[in-house]
Amino acid sequence: MLCPKCGQNYPDPGQRFCDTDGTRLVPDDLSARLNTGVFRSILPQAEKSPNIDLEATLRGNVPVDRRTVDEMRSDSRMEEMFYEVDVVSESRSTTSASKPIGRRVLPNEIPAGHVDLYERHQVPQHLNDFQPDSPASFVGKTVKGRYRVTEMIGEDNSGYAYFADDVLGDGRRVVVRILAGFEDEDEVTRSIYAEERVALSHLNHPNVAKILDSGSYSNGTEYVISDHLDGLSVADLLSIHGKFEAARAARIVKQAAYAITDVQREGVLHRDIRGANITVLPLDGLSEQVTVSNFGVAGSTPNSDNFRYQSPEVLRGKIPNVASDTYSLAVVAYEMLTGRLPFDGNSPTEIVAEHRSQNIIPVSETRRDVSKEVDGVFARAFAVEPRDRFLSARDLGEALTIAVSSKPEATKVESAPAEIAIKPMPTAVSETKPKAIETTVAKDPSFDGPSWQRRSPEPPVQDTSPWLKITAGVAAVLLVLAGLAWYFLINRQPPVEQINANGPSITVPEGNTAIADVVRPPLPRQIPQPENTNYYENLKQNLSGDLLRNFVGFKMYYPTTWKLNAAEPSATSTGRGKYMDISRLTPEGKLMEQMLVSYYPSKGTIADDRPNFPKLLKEANETLKKFIPNYQMLSAEEVSINGDWKAYEIKFQGSGPSDTGDRINVWGRRLFMPASRQGVRNGFEITMLATTYAPEVRSVDDVGVKGDLAGILYTFEPSQNF
Repeated sequence: MLCPKCGQNYPDPGQRFCDTDGTRLVPDDLSARLNTGVFRSILPQAEKSPNIDLEATLRGNVPVDRRTVDEMRSDSRMEEMFYEVDVVSESRSTTSASKPIGRRVLPNEIPAGHVDLYERHQVPQHLNDFQPDSPASFVGKTVKGRYRVTEMIGEDNSGYAYFADDVLGDGRRVVVRILAGFEDEDEVTRSIYAEERVALSHLNHPNVAKILDSGSYSNGTEYVISDHLDGLSVADLLSIHGKFEAARAARIVKQAAYAITDVQREGVLHRDIRGANITVLPLDGLSEQVTVSNFGVAGSTPNSDNFRYQSPEVLRGKIPNVASDTYSLAVVAYEMLTGRLPFDGNSPTEIVAEHRSQNIIPVSETRRDVSKEVDGVFARAFAVEPRDRFLSARDLGEALTIAVSSKPEATKVESAPAEIAIKPMPTAVSETKPKAIETTVAKDPSFDGPSWQRRSPEPPVQDTSPWLKITAGVAAVLLVLAGLAWYFLINRQPPVEQINANGPSITVPEGNTAIADVVRPPLPRQIPQPENTNYYENLKQNLSGDLLRNFVGFKMYYPTTWKLNAAEPSATSTGRGKYMDISRLTPEGKLMEQMLVSYYPSKGTIADDRPNFPKLLKEANETLKKFIPNYQMLSAEEVSINGDWKAYEIKFQGSGPSDTGDRINVWGRRLFMPASRQGVRNGFEITMLATTYAPEVRSVDDVGVKGDLAGILYTFEPSQNF
């Protein structure tokens, strides 16, 4: 080996560096190979032309042809391309520095040619990524370049849900779910769930909410995008109306069971079957379509939202399977029929203990319209041993349908022993006691009536007294007269003609009837459209936010001269938006009359809402004080609107100076009108305002009674579909 600087030879072929100056050694024949090899055209020997200034030539100061320059390069200059040359000190002569000393350069000492903007162990987040510490900030972002998030729906143990618009799909509404229940799963299990979601995106089933897309962000957060279902879930219907009619419950369970089984055949489990994930969509007539949603959203670990619906095996830590979904559907079916859960412990351990004891209340004991065959279906569905239960959800749905369709057995009554003599009471006109008539109690096994009707009647006694017939005739006449008087009082509504200067002429009935606690809404009215009016109907297609979630339907007419403002959902989680805002203005743009329609939390009837009226009154006063100067509540009472619609009314007034210094009075009424159906969770909130600029209104008693508001309020018709 040869040192190219000092020329010292080293016989050991394994030595790599010179002992004198640390220069890397080269083979002895390197010079010969450089002069004859591939480097010759690049690095020719400079000794052949020692009188030519190479540096000046390269700077362009001395013109010379290329061949001469190439010949000036020597093999000794080659080392300068691989070694850094030490800076020559000024004290050293140029002659002594003609041969610089090279040194080795380590690769890790070479500076990088770029700048790191983040630590190497960190992954940069995209602007549209979901931020777990700020879920509300996800609104306004775009998922996969096409789904623009518009509103946050809510959150539960499975994650967060948002409404989004598909900008590439004609703006259709979808649901984006950020999944948060997979942190405890291992990588293999999470990959299985991801494959299931991909399989669901290719599934097109009429009873399964379609998954449009899925994916994950750079921070590992997974999401699912699915169709938006505009309907109420089974959990919603239970909270509104209570337990289901038996035949309807069987139809819903059967549709859901078929959907679950069909998806399971594709190798996909649900793992979170409960009422909140089964949606009922009304179709034409009385038919309904059931849709099972949120496939692939929940993991295998039970949470506080679903542990009461999970099978005991899953609660004990076993892997969910087909039987787990079937068991959960049976729990939903039992809840629909009874209004309660079969096992209602406060923890998974308590649920497992209750299931082991099998202390279940039979369905036939809570309702008379089902047979004991239904109890047999649930006894099998909730069997202690999994192998004794239904093999599939489809088997459960068919068995429940057959059991519900069977006629319940007649109620057994303890009858009197046969051949018992029954003696009637003697009549007042009879001087002698009639002979005892012996009879027996008849037992009709097909009889389905109350138990007291199963007893044999006592023998009739003929009364020959004329006074009894006279008394009966007088009583019948009095009953007829009382009925006519009642009918006249109820239907008496003397009309008052309201002629509006800028609007239609509408006949409005005056007077309020007595308040009665009704549980059924009044019959729908067919009101012909008055002249010079616009028709308005509150529809779900035009709504979003809290207005869509708390939808109440209604229709009405308002004058064409009035201004209509679009629906405006609430900007806060505690506020309530308004479905419509119509107003009548002066030519100068000053407010004359105004009506706003919103909703309020209700229980369905005036009687059920009565305990909540003080809270509604306080809330209304606090709200109206912010908008009406010198606000003053005048009265609060229950009234009747448009005949038999019952409402709780608040009357108020206020006043303040106008722009010109004139004093303006404001009068108003706020009505809280329930739907007159028990269990309906939202009622109608109607606010009417009138000012001094309305020529027909002179006090709060004229609001909605005179002026255009009178005709508008009369045409207000709540929907009959809840």
